[in-house]
Amino acid sequence: MTIVVNHAKRLLREGKLAIGLGLRQARTVDTAQILKTAGFDWMFIDCEHSSMNLDTAAQIAAASLAVGITPIVRVPGIEHHHATRMLDNGAQGIVMPHVDTAEAA
Repeated sequence: MTIVVNHAKRLLREGKLAIGLGLRQARTVDTAQILKTAGFDWMFIDCEHSSMNLDTAAQIAAASLAVGITPIVRVPGIEHHHATRMLDNGAQGIVMPHVDTAEAA
């Protein structure tokens, strides 16, 4: 099994800064290459506050792994299938919306 390195997590563990960018409007897999070229370490793909669907988010997440950008995805809802689908398709971190308590988590 191939292990995909989480570059942002590695940098943070080394006590370094990991720079990221929120993504809501861009819809192409080229975004990952652009962010890498610009010096970013991670991207936050927002599927709650944008019209981006999970298929597009998954394609962008998978493309980002290939260039060394850590994809973190805010899924559109708290239903578990949103998170598992994104994790199965490249996301290295998930943000669940509207989780305000430990019990809800």
